[in-house]
Amino acid sequence: MSEPAATPLAEWISGQRWYAGKGGTPQLREIGSFNLTGENPTRVVTHLLLDEIPGRPALYQVPITERSAPLEGADAALIGVVNDEQGDLVYLYDAPHDPVYATRLLRLILDGAHADGLQASADGVPVTAVELDGARSHVLRGEQSNTSIVVELASGPAGSPVAALICKVFRTLHHGENPDVVLQSALYEAGSHSVPLTIGSALGQWSDSGRESGRASGHLAFAQEFLAGARDAWPIALAAAENGEDFTASARQIGVATADAHATLASALPTRRADAADIDSATAGWRGRLDDAIHAVPELGRLRPSIEDLYARAAASPWPPLQRVHGDLHLGQVLATPDGHWVLIDFEGEPLRPLAERTEPDCPVRDVAGMLRSFDYVAGSRPDVPDVHQWAADCRSAFLDGYAERAGEDMRTTQVLLDAFEADKALYEAVYEARNRPTWLPIPVAALRSIAEREGGL
Repeated sequence: MSEPAATPLAEWISGQRWYAGKGGTPQLREIGSFNLTGENPTRVVTHLLLDEIPGRPALYQVPITERSAPLEGADAALIGVVNDEQGDLVYLYDAPHDPVYATRLLRLILDGAHADGLQASADGVPVTAVELDGARSHVLRGEQSNTSIVVELASGPAGSPVAALICKVFRTLHHGENPDVVLQSALYEAGSHSVPLTIGSALGQWSDSGRESGRASGHLAFAQEFLAGARDAWPIALAAAENGEDFTASARQIGVATADAHATLASALPTRRADAADIDSATAGWRGRLDDAIHAVPELGRLRPSIEDLYARAAASPWPPLQRVHGDLHLGQVLATPDGHWVLIDFEGEPLRPLAERTEPDCPVRDVAGMLRSFDYVAGSRPDVPDVHQWAADCRSAFLDGYAERAGEDMRTTQVLLDAFEADKALYEAVYEARNRPTWLPIPVAALRSIAEREGGL
């Protein structure tokens, strides 16, 4: 890392939403960097920083722009001000908030360019041509694990009505292909209407002493069409529940879109039969999360016998073929477009699961259970709304109807398996809420009690 950029980084990184080592002091070691060059004199350097904090090591991608004068309107993105070797002031900015970085990163992707640096490199994987002259950019707010830059185009790809792109910068890097890139690209290339148009991605390589080759590689960024005017389904569903409005037609369409994505992924990417080892591995994960949840929420201990019995019966039930799935599906991962379509986004899977697990074929019931939990969360977050739990039950049923319509198979015919995956998701939620939002803890706890009652355990 260049000396001007080194000093303020640790303190700044510790306060970022995407920093996983909350409560600790970052112990950063640069293992690579690369420059994105261009005609503008602003220096753009992407630093690959290994945080060696005990128990929570992680590799972060930290792009920084180094400017000789303040960037207008970017005070919130200022990392710090330092002196260079000549004693001149250097203003360091979180690069996604700097239009120079947005343009250079997209050039890397769209032109299939290559960028070299100290022990690191990056390559673009272009899909279609885009004109960036006159483009404007801004960063989406609210993201926790990545940073997405919206780029408004003066003109879109040739023959395309695309007016804007969204480029997701992956903040935490892993060796291997990011499922968000692989799955959405596979869906788009197969002609699915359940995802936005894919533009391209950037791949990087860096030093990794833990690998036999001494090198690791993975995705750095992913560019797609930005669906202007689209809204995610969570606030839409919340408003409907609060106002007592019927949401079943939308829930059914979301079910159709989910089944369409599953069917397309199953045809585009490898699938396999769920054998005994797969089922044993899945149930071991379930039991591990049950232990974690009871440790975090002791009152759940009384449900252990019924949940363990559910898991045993689910393990003995027929399983569908394993395939690539979304992995973390909920209403916040679904967009309603202005023309009335529903599309799925953010195919990275549960961010706390290791990448190696998230890139393996999985059971499609996981996604269905995740969406069912999301409808329950709408109801649980609005307990004072009359009949809100019936509203959620109707939405759950409509979602399953829509899924069955497209898939040709009703998940309710294997209710025990669906219950097991829903219980597993609720246990994951219980641990999260106990640690982060205790006032929301009753939502997953109520779901687990309901599942136990349904299974005859209470």
